[in-house]
Amino acid sequence: MFEGKILLVDDQPVAAQDSIAALEHFAKPSQILFAGDAKAARQILDTEPVRLAFLDIEMPGGDGFSLAAYIEETHPGLPYVFLTGHADFALESYEYEPVDFLTKPVDIRRMERTFEKVRRRTDALRQEKIAVRSGADYLFLEPDQILYICKEKRKVHIHMKDGRVCQTSHTLEELERIFAEYHFFRCHQSFLAPLSNIRAAGASRFGQTYEAELEGGARIPVSRSRYGKLREKMEKLGISFLRGTGRKGETGQDGPHSDHRR
Repeated sequence: MFEGKILLVDDQPVAAQDSIAALEHFAKPSQILFAGDAKAARQILDTEPVRLAFLDIEMPGGDGFSLAAYIEETHPGLPYVFLTGHADFALESYEYEPVDFLTKPVDIRRMERTFEKVRRRTDALRQEKIAVRSGADYLFLEPDQILYICKEKRKVHIHMKDGRVCQTSHTLEELERIFAEYHFFRCHQSFLAPLSNIRAAGASRFGQTYEAELEGGARIPVSRSRYGKLREKMEKLGISFLRGTGRKGETGQDGPHSDHRR
Protein backbone atom coordinates (compact mmCIF):
# COMPACT_ATOMS: atom_id res chain seq x y z
CA MET A 1 0.00 0.00 0.00
CA PHE A 2 1.11 3.56 -0.71
CA GLU A 3 2.26 5.58 2.30
CA GLY A 4 1.00 9.14 2.64
CA LYS A 5 -1.78 11.36 1.33
CA ILE A 6 -2.92 11.24 -2.30
CA LEU A 7 -4.70 14.20 -3.93
CA LEU A 8 -7.18 13.58 -6.74
CA VAL A 9 -8.33 16.62 -8.71
CA ASP A 10 -11.28 16.20 -11.11
CA ASP A 11 -14.29 18.40 -11.84
CA GLN A 12 -16.42 15.47 -13.09
CA PRO A 13 -18.06 13.61 -10.15
CA VAL A 14 -18.66 10.33 -11.99
CA ALA A 15 -15.10 10.16 -13.36
CA ALA A 16 -13.78 11.13 -9.92
CA GLN A 17 -15.64 8.26 -8.26
CA ASP A 18 -14.19 5.82 -10.80
CA SER A 19 -10.68 7.14 -10.13
CA ILE A 20 -11.18 6.98 -6.35
CA ALA A 21 -12.33 3.36 -6.66
CA ALA A 22 -9.15 2.57 -8.60
CA LEU A 23 -6.95 4.41 -6.08
CA GLU A 24 -8.46 2.40 -3.22
CA HIS A 25 -6.64 -0.65 -4.59
CA PHE A 26 -3.38 1.08 -3.65
CA ALA A 27 -4.26 3.27 -0.63
CA LYS A 28 -6.74 3.45 2.23
CA PRO A 29 -9.82 5.68 1.68
CA SER A 30 -8.62 7.97 4.49
CA GLN A 31 -5.45 8.69 2.51
CA ILE A 32 -7.30 10.00 -0.56
CA LEU A 33 -8.08 13.72 -0.66
CA PHE A 34 -10.42 15.09 -3.33
CA ALA A 35 -10.68 18.51 -4.96
CA GLY A 36 -13.24 19.45 -7.59
CA ASP A 37 -11.27 22.36 -9.04
CA ALA A 38 -7.82 23.93 -9.12
CA LYS A 39 -8.57 26.45 -6.36
CA ALA A 40 -9.61 23.72 -3.90
CA ALA A 41 -6.58 21.69 -4.97
CA ARG A 42 -4.17 24.54 -4.19
CA GLN A 43 -5.72 24.93 -0.75
CA ILE A 44 -5.24 21.23 -0.01
CA LEU A 45 -1.68 21.28 -1.34
CA ASP A 46 -0.84 24.21 0.94
CA THR A 47 -2.36 22.68 4.08
CA GLU A 48 -1.99 18.89 3.79
CA PRO A 49 1.12 16.68 3.53
CA VAL A 50 0.29 15.41 0.03
CA ARG A 51 2.76 12.81 -1.26
CA LEU A 52 1.25 12.22 -4.73
CA ALA A 53 -1.24 14.10 -6.92
CA PHE A 54 -3.49 12.99 -9.78
CA LEU A 55 -4.52 15.98 -11.90
CA ASP A 56 -7.37 16.13 -14.38
CA ILE A 57 -6.27 18.27 -17.33
CA GLU A 58 -9.53 19.86 -18.48
CA MET A 59 -11.17 21.85 -15.68
CA PRO A 60 -12.88 25.24 -15.41
CA GLY A 61 -11.07 27.92 -13.43
CA GLY A 62 -7.59 26.52 -14.05
CA ASP A 63 -6.54 23.40 -15.91
CA GLY A 64 -4.24 20.59 -14.82
CA PHE A 65 -1.28 22.17 -16.59
CA SER A 66 -1.50 25.38 -14.54
CA LEU A 67 -1.88 23.27 -11.41
CA ALA A 68 1.24 21.28 -12.37
CA ALA A 69 3.14 24.55 -12.78
CA TYR A 70 1.94 25.60 -9.30
CA ILE A 71 3.18 22.31 -7.83
CA GLU A 72 6.57 22.64 -9.48
CA GLU A 73 6.93 26.21 -8.20
CA THR A 74 5.60 25.90 -4.65
CA HIS A 75 5.94 22.17 -3.86
CA PRO A 76 9.09 21.09 -5.72
CA GLY A 77 9.63 17.36 -5.76
CA LEU A 78 5.98 16.42 -5.29
CA PRO A 79 5.21 13.75 -7.92
CA TYR A 80 2.06 14.21 -9.99
CA VAL A 81 0.19 12.26 -12.65
CA PHE A 82 -2.00 13.70 -15.40
CA LEU A 83 -5.51 12.29 -15.89
CA THR A 84 -7.67 12.95 -18.93
CA GLY A 85 -10.31 11.42 -21.17
CA HIS A 86 -8.48 12.75 -24.25
CA ALA A 87 -5.22 11.05 -25.15
CA ASP A 88 -4.43 14.00 -27.48
CA PHE A 89 -3.24 15.93 -24.43
CA ALA A 90 -0.37 13.47 -23.88
CA LEU A 91 2.18 15.31 -26.01
CA GLU A 92 1.42 18.69 -24.44
CA SER A 93 1.58 17.22 -20.95
CA TYR A 94 5.20 16.18 -21.34
CA GLU A 95 6.25 19.82 -21.44
CA TYR A 96 5.91 19.37 -17.68
CA GLU A 97 7.43 16.64 -15.55
CA PRO A 98 4.64 14.19 -14.67
CA VAL A 99 5.46 10.78 -13.32
CA ASP A 100 2.89 9.32 -15.68
CA PHE A 101 -0.10 10.03 -17.94
CA LEU A 102 -3.34 8.09 -17.47
CA THR A 103 -6.48 8.15 -19.59
CA LYS A 104 -9.93 7.87 -18.04
CA PRO A 105 -11.54 5.60 -17.10
CA VAL A 106 -8.40 4.38 -15.36
CA ASP A 107 -7.39 0.76 -15.79
CA ILE A 108 -6.26 -0.70 -12.43
CA ARG A 109 -3.42 -2.68 -13.98
CA ARG A 110 -2.21 0.46 -15.74
CA MET A 111 -2.43 2.41 -12.46
CA GLU A 112 -0.31 -0.27 -10.80
CA ARG A 113 2.49 0.64 -13.19
CA THR A 114 2.07 4.28 -12.17
CA PHE A 115 2.55 3.47 -8.50
CA GLU A 116 5.61 1.40 -9.39
CA LYS A 117 7.07 4.44 -11.19
CA VAL A 118 6.38 6.57 -8.11
CA ARG A 119 8.11 3.99 -5.90
CA ARG A 120 11.19 3.89 -8.15
CA ARG A 121 11.32 7.68 -8.20
CA THR A 122 11.11 7.82 -4.37
CA ASP A 123 13.87 5.22 -4.03
CA ALA A 124 16.04 7.19 -6.45
CA LEU A 125 15.56 10.38 -4.43
CA ARG A 126 16.57 8.59 -1.24
CA GLN A 127 19.80 7.46 -2.91
CA GLU A 128 20.43 10.76 -4.66
CA LYS A 129 23.44 12.83 -3.67
CA ILE A 130 23.19 16.60 -3.55
CA ALA A 131 26.15 18.78 -4.48
CA VAL A 132 26.82 21.33 -1.74
CA ARG A 133 29.50 24.03 -2.02
CA SER A 134 32.42 23.95 0.38
CA GLY A 135 34.78 26.75 -0.53
CA ALA A 136 36.00 26.15 -4.08
CA ASP A 137 34.98 22.48 -3.95
CA TYR A 138 31.72 20.55 -3.73
CA LEU A 139 30.56 17.98 -1.22
CA PHE A 140 28.24 15.23 -2.49
CA LEU A 141 25.88 14.38 0.35
CA GLU A 142 22.96 11.99 0.69
CA PRO A 143 20.02 13.92 2.22
CA ASP A 144 18.91 10.98 4.37
CA GLN A 145 22.36 10.87 5.99
CA ILE A 146 22.14 14.46 7.27
CA LEU A 147 21.28 14.75 10.97
CA TYR A 148 20.85 18.54 11.04
CA ILE A 149 22.32 21.78 9.69
CA CYS A 150 23.23 24.78 11.80
CA LYS A 151 24.79 28.22 11.63
CA GLU A 152 27.55 28.82 14.18
CA LYS A 153 29.53 32.06 14.34
CA ARG A 154 28.61 33.02 10.76
CA LYS A 155 29.63 29.62 9.44
CA VAL A 156 27.18 26.94 8.32
CA HIS A 157 27.91 23.34 9.31
CA ILE A 158 26.20 20.15 8.16
CA HIS A 159 26.16 17.47 10.85
CA MET A 160 26.03 13.96 9.41
CA LYS A 161 24.63 10.85 11.09
CA ASP A 162 28.06 9.20 11.02
CA GLY A 163 29.53 12.01 13.13
CA ARG A 164 31.16 14.01 10.36
CA VAL A 165 30.72 17.79 10.37
CA CYS A 166 30.99 19.46 6.96
CA GLN A 167 31.37 23.19 6.49
CA THR A 168 29.55 24.75 3.54
CA SER A 169 29.67 28.15 1.90
CA HIS A 170 25.90 28.09 1.29
CA THR A 171 23.70 30.23 3.50
CA LEU A 172 21.11 28.52 5.68
CA GLU A 173 18.40 30.11 3.49
CA GLU A 174 19.92 28.54 0.37
CA LEU A 175 20.11 25.12 2.04
CA GLU A 176 16.50 25.44 3.17
CA ARG A 177 15.48 25.80 -0.49
CA ILE A 178 17.83 23.05 -1.70
CA PHE A 179 16.49 20.51 0.79
CA ALA A 180 12.82 21.58 0.73
CA GLU A 181 11.70 18.50 -1.23
CA TYR A 182 13.39 16.26 1.36
CA HIS A 183 11.15 17.63 4.14
CA PHE A 184 13.78 19.63 6.02
CA PHE A 185 12.24 22.08 8.51
CA ARG A 186 13.67 25.41 9.70
CA CYS A 187 12.94 24.97 13.41
CA HIS A 188 15.11 27.91 14.50
CA GLN A 189 16.78 30.82 12.75
CA SER A 190 20.08 28.93 13.05
CA PHE A 191 18.91 25.31 12.66
CA LEU A 192 17.50 23.17 9.86
CA ALA A 193 16.63 19.49 10.31
CA PRO A 194 14.81 16.68 8.46
CA LEU A 195 11.39 16.00 9.98
CA SER A 196 12.17 12.28 9.81
CA ASN A 197 15.04 12.72 12.29
CA ILE A 198 12.90 14.33 15.00
CA ARG A 199 12.07 11.89 17.79
CA ALA A 200 10.56 14.28 20.34
CA ALA A 201 9.68 17.97 20.65
CA GLY A 202 8.59 20.07 23.58
CA ALA A 203 9.78 22.34 26.37
CA SER A 204 13.48 22.33 27.17
CA ARG A 205 14.75 20.91 30.42
CA PHE A 206 14.46 24.36 31.99
CA GLY A 207 10.91 24.88 30.72
CA GLN A 208 11.49 28.34 29.26
CA THR A 209 12.34 27.42 25.68
CA TYR A 210 11.59 24.63 23.21
CA GLU A 211 13.83 21.97 21.76
CA ALA A 212 13.72 18.92 19.51
CA GLU A 213 15.39 15.62 20.24
CA LEU A 214 16.90 14.02 17.15
CA GLU A 215 17.87 10.52 16.17
CA GLY A 216 20.85 9.49 18.31
CA GLY A 217 19.90 11.80 21.18
CA ALA A 218 21.17 15.15 19.84
CA ARG A 219 19.06 18.16 20.87
CA ILE A 220 18.53 21.35 18.91
CA PRO A 221 16.54 24.50 19.78
CA VAL A 222 13.09 25.24 18.42
CA SER A 223 11.95 28.85 18.22
CA ARG A 224 8.71 29.71 20.03
CA SER A 225 7.43 31.23 16.79
CA ARG A 226 8.12 27.98 14.89
CA TYR A 227 7.10 25.42 17.48
CA GLY A 228 3.44 25.54 16.41
CA LYS A 229 4.34 25.01 12.75
CA LEU A 230 6.63 22.11 13.68
CA ARG A 231 3.86 20.55 15.70
CA GLU A 232 1.42 20.98 12.82
CA LYS A 233 3.79 19.33 10.33
CA MET A 234 4.55 16.41 12.65
CA GLU A 235 0.89 15.79 13.41
CA LYS A 236 0.12 15.76 9.67
CA LEU A 237 2.66 12.95 9.40
CA GLY A 238 0.60 11.02 11.94
CA ILE A 239 2.78 11.65 15.00
CA SER A 240 0.93 12.83 18.11
CA PHE A 241 2.05 15.35 20.71
CA LEU A 242 1.33 14.14 24.23
CA ARG A 243 -0.20 16.24 26.99
CA GLY A 244 2.01 17.59 29.73
CA THR A 245 2.71 15.56 32.82
CA GLY A 246 0.88 17.88 35.17
CA ARG A 247 3.74 19.90 36.57
CA LYS A 248 2.99 22.88 38.75
CA GLY A 249 1.69 25.75 36.69
CA GLU A 250 0.37 23.63 33.82
CA THR A 251 -3.20 23.98 32.69
CA GLY A 252 -3.67 20.45 31.40
CA GLN A 253 -3.78 21.76 27.84
CA ASP A 254 -1.14 21.00 25.24
CA GLY A 255 1.36 23.76 25.83
CA PRO A 256 4.94 24.49 26.82
CA HIS A 257 5.38 21.10 28.47
CA SER A 258 3.83 19.12 25.66
CA ASP A 259 6.01 16.41 24.21
CA HIS A 260 5.71 14.19 21.19
CA ARG A 261 7.30 10.87 20.54
CA ARG A 262 7.07 8.23 17.88
